[in-house]
Amino acid sequence: MKSDVCLYGGPLFDGRDLMPEAAVSFDADGIVAVTPSAERPQAAHTIDVRGHLIVPGLIDLHCDAIEKCIEMRPGALFNAEFALQALDQRLAACGITTFCHALSFADNELGLRAPEEAEALVALIRAFDRESRGSIKHRVHARFEIGSARSAVIIERLVDTGQVDLLSFMDHTPGQGQFKTLQSYIDFYRRSYEVPADEVLAMVDRKKVNRPRAWEQARKLAASAHAAGIPILSHDDDTPEKIALIQHLNVGGSEFPISMDAAQAACDAGLHIFMGAPNLVRGTSTNGHLKAADTVSRGLCQGLISDYYPECLLQTPFLADARLSVGLPQALRLVTAGPGAFLQDGFAGGCLRPGARADLIVIDTRPRWKKVVQTWVDGRCVYRAEPGLAPGVETPAKAMFSVGR
Repeated sequence: MKSDVCLYGGPLFDGRDLMPEAAVSFDADGIVAVTPSAERPQAAHTIDVRGHLIVPGLIDLHCDAIEKCIEMRPGALFNAEFALQALDQRLAACGITTFCHALSFADNELGLRAPEEAEALVALIRAFDRESRGSIKHRVHARFEIGSARSAVIIERLVDTGQVDLLSFMDHTPGQGQFKTLQSYIDFYRRSYEVPADEVLAMVDRKKVNRPRAWEQARKLAASAHAAGIPILSHDDDTPEKIALIQHLNVGGSEFPISMDAAQAACDAGLHIFMGAPNLVRGTSTNGHLKAADTVSRGLCQGLISDYYPECLLQTPFLADARLSVGLPQALRLVTAGPGAFLQDGFAGGCLRPGARADLIVIDTRPRWKKVVQTWVDGRCVYRAEPGLAPGVETPAKAMFSVGR
């Protein structure tokens, strides 16, 4: 069968195995064939990747970068569509082909995390993706702050109308989770939003008022999301008791567990665990919580997510392979097949196999910090950088990869 495009001449990771040399052919309808040899399938266009690594497009389940793109500094607001378009181009260069915008719905929060602001962003992102205005695939990850009655009504409506791809539950009440003390909560909001301490304390008081009915709201939302086939995550889980609680909410995964006890309990409960890519790149959590490296090295982590820094996602498999000796195939699964498997049934992303979506990237593995040289989405090249190799120049990529490593 003749396809539109064939990439050949380099190692290839198909979502499970790493082949020392392979070719992949595809068109707008998806992957046509993967040939684990130097043979080139017939195609209208053949591209020699010259030793660079071919992998599925990266899948990011959680990133709030759009917030910073709209409000680079407190009070310095930019047009939301302009910010989304700029971010879209940036993500294509990062090799991220499916990106879940993590939008916070929290009644008592400030700025873009207020529910009405978040709902407006959902509408913008949906239109941007539906009308193919961007380079990559944009998805909505709705983050529900426990105890937010107004937000619960809005998210319920968005779920019912098919506007949500992923739902998570978060609880930022001081004294547990991310904020172990009231002072840490005050310091975070004063630093992030430049608000006085008395205003932050008023936010805490409002949270406490809403807590008695908070988990009942969460149960109703979880039931609606589960009925709609929407995967559900829990956020910043800190204890095995919290893991036991969320299991009643049809939760399928724990993102950013902040203690090893919570991560182990989540694993024992059969939940997927997702950790922050910036955590692994930096080697530590910004809050001194659980290190991503510890969960990866113990085999507890099913995926890495960029959280707030999309550029980190590409680097993590190579750092995990070099620092943690987990093996490159397993490390690459953390940013491709692992998160891809968590999304709705029928999402054929994170792998290169016949019938899967033609979302793939080509990576120059020579520099210390790896870089994307090609990004393809639905068989269309949306980003290309000069590979910087002269004909006949030997690349170390082929020697770097071996079957089954």
